[in-house]
Amino acid sequence: MARSLRDLRRKMKAIKSTRQVTKAMELVSASKMRRAVQNAQLLRRYALTAWAILQKLAAAHTGTHPWLQERPVKKVLAIIFTSDRGLCGSLNTQLFRALNQYVNGLKKINSFEKIDFIAIGRKGQQFLARTGQNVVAAFPALSNHPKFSDVLPMTRMALEGFRKGDYDHVVILYTDFISALAQEPGAKVLLPFSETELKKMIEGLSPDKRQTKEAQEAMKYEVPASEYVFEPSEEDVLDRILPQLTEMQVYQAVLESAASEHSARMVAMRSASDNASDILYDLTLSYNQTRQGNITAELAELSASKAALD
Repeated sequence: MARSLRDLRRKMKAIKSTRQVTKAMELVSASKMRRAVQNAQLLRRYALTAWAILQKLAAAHTGTHPWLQERPVKKVLAIIFTSDRGLCGSLNTQLFRALNQYVNGLKKINSFEKIDFIAIGRKGQQFLARTGQNVVAAFPALSNHPKFSDVLPMTRMALEGFRKGDYDHVVILYTDFISALAQEPGAKVLLPFSETELKKMIEGLSPDKRQTKEAQEAMKYEVPASEYVFEPSEEDVLDRILPQLTEMQVYQAVLESAASEHSARMVAMRSASDNASDILYDLTLSYNQTRQGNITAELAELSASKAALD
């Protein structure tokens, strides 16, 4: 019984140490989450307005610019945003499930040939390597105070590949921040801006809840203009504005992914701390019961010994 008490004390000490770690991680994640959510929400309106402008440009000036032309779905470049570390619940697992669903949807398109990936985050890079996908570039996760300049290398790589004709479509896969308790995987066709079969396929894969949210946001920030006048020329203006608006969409995806990661990790660590407290309560109860049983057994032995001597 003494060994049992010693084991219980050892387990209680280990769980207390674990709870201290998870509690500290929860507080750190909560602090990072507040800043990340604030950054994502501040830029969201601008990014949605820019996206509405891009869609209207594509609808009003179809075919006037290479990025506004319809292309068959042959070679696709996907940029996937994940985390470097785990301990964030099912955040990455949900995104990987959506990625598999997306790749399976691509294979059903008759003209599809291949898909390459740019992995942002170690978890995504490891998953793509395990599943045998072709990774053309890998970057560390941009979850700690991401800046606009951080997305320029990957964005320019995608833009250059699309401009040269190496890829017909560029897609971003990320986790969209809904609330502290809800984060949903999302996919968006970054290039071209015209309506394509791939865009319709992604909309079909998206959950109804996400479609409703995006529709409401798009209506809220909808740009009323339907025709644009370019000065000095349409080609010069589009060559300058289209890359900038595209980079802004990637930066918004980075901010959404960062807010989602910190929120998911905060919730996961809070759940771990609560579970540690529950286990510690059960172990404390078992320890007290075992200790009381030992004391009762020792008193019974003393009483029996005294009675035998008398």
